[in-house]
Amino acid sequence: MRIAWICPYPLEVLRRFSRMSIGSHPAPWLTIQAPRLAAVPNIELHVIGVTKMLKSDEHFVEDGIYFHFLSLPRVPRALLFYQIDRRRIHSCLRNIEPDLVHGFGTESSYSYAAVSSPFQSLLMIQGIQSEIVRALGSARWRSPQLFVPMALERWTVRRCKDFICEANFAAEFVRRLNPVANIHMLRTPVRSEFFSLQRDWPPAEAPVLIFVGSVIPEKGIEVLLHAFAEVLKDFPEAHLRVIGHYALGYAPVLQSILTRLGIESRVSLHGYLEIADVVQQFAAATLLVLPSFMDTAPNVIAEAQVAGVPVVATSVGGIPEMIEPDVTGVLVEPRSAASLRDGILRLLKDPVLATSVATAGRVRAREICAPEMQVAKLVEVYRTIHAQQNEEHATLA
Repeated sequence: MRIAWICPYPLEVLRRFSRMSIGSHPAPWLTIQAPRLAAVPNIELHVIGVTKMLKSDEHFVEDGIYFHFLSLPRVPRALLFYQIDRRRIHSCLRNIEPDLVHGFGTESSYSYAAVSSPFQSLLMIQGIQSEIVRALGSARWRSPQLFVPMALERWTVRRCKDFICEANFAAEFVRRLNPVANIHMLRTPVRSEFFSLQRDWPPAEAPVLIFVGSVIPEKGIEVLLHAFAEVLKDFPEAHLRVIGHYALGYAPVLQSILTRLGIESRVSLHGYLEIADVVQQFAAATLLVLPSFMDTAPNVIAEAQVAGVPVVATSVGGIPEMIEPDVTGVLVEPRSAASLRDGILRLLKDPVLATSVATAGRVRAREICAPEMQVAKLVEVYRTIHAQQNEEHATLA
C-alpha cells in the first residue's frame, strides 16, 4: 500500500538538512510515526511538504521514507487561497499515484490539497480553526490570518470521507459539518525521550513552572503572566519558563507586561528550543501550565503526563478528555488569572496531590501514547479505508 502524507514535516530533523536551523513547530507526531510506519511490511510512505526554505524542489529517500519537498515562491499564498500549493502538490501526487493521501491539520494547504486531489483522502484533525476564532472573541479581528484557514477547514471537512480525531470534541466538530463522515479515534504518540526521562524535582520553596507551545495570544500567555505574579506572593522564589516559537512581534508585548508587573527576574522567555533542551526543561519542572483559550488535544499535555510532570490546564476543547480533574491533573477556567493562580497554588501547596496526579497521569498516558501501539492502530486505519475503497470499486465494476 502506497501512502502519501501531506504535512509540515520538519526539514531540520533529516540528515540531508541537518545544518539548517529553522526554529519552527517541531510536529513530533510526524517524526515519531514516519520511520515506524515506513518499516511496516507492504507500506511505502511518501512525505510531501511545501517550503520557502529551499531554492528548488528536493526528492530523496532517507531511512526508507520517500521525501518530496516542494519549493514555493515568497508570495502571500493564503491570499491566493493556496492555489499554488494545491497545484504543486497535485502534480507530485500524480507522479506517486498513492493508494491513500493523508492530510495533516486543517490550518493550511495540506488538507485542501489532500481532499481536492483525485485520490482517496484521510484528514487528521489537529487545531480547529473555527473554534480558535470563536475563542478569541472580539480579539479575532487582530488575527485576520486565521480567516482563510477557517474557510479552508469548513470546505475540506465537508468534503472528506474519513477523519482521524484525537478527542470527541474534534469528532463532534466533524459530525456537525459532515454527518456521514467515518471517524477513526486515534491519539498521537509521545517521543521516546519523555518515556525515559529522569525527573529532578526543584526545591519546594523554589518551584519551576513551564509553558511549552506556540507563544501566541490564544494560548493565554498574558493570563499566565498575571497569574504568576500572584503566585509569587506565596512563592517568591518561583520561576516561570516560557518555551516556544513566538508569533511575530509578540515577544515585546510580553516583555512590556513583565516590566509592568515587575516580575522580569522571575520569568524567562526562552523562545524555540531543540527537543533535547525541551526534555531537560521537563526534567527540571515542578508543573506544566497550559492556559489556552482553545485547544483540541495538545501534545504537550501528553508529554508532561508521560514524563510524570503535574499539569494545570484550562477546561477548554478536548483538554477535559485528557485530564480527569484532581486525578490526572488540575483544570481551571479559561481567561481567568485568578482561577489559574488558584490551580497552580493547589498543587504547589499540596505535594501529596501533586504527586498523586503526576503518578496517575503518567500511568494513563503511557498506556495510550506508546509509539508502537499508535502506529499499529494507524496502519489498521489505513488498511480499513483501503479495503473499503476496494469493495466500492468492486461493487461499481
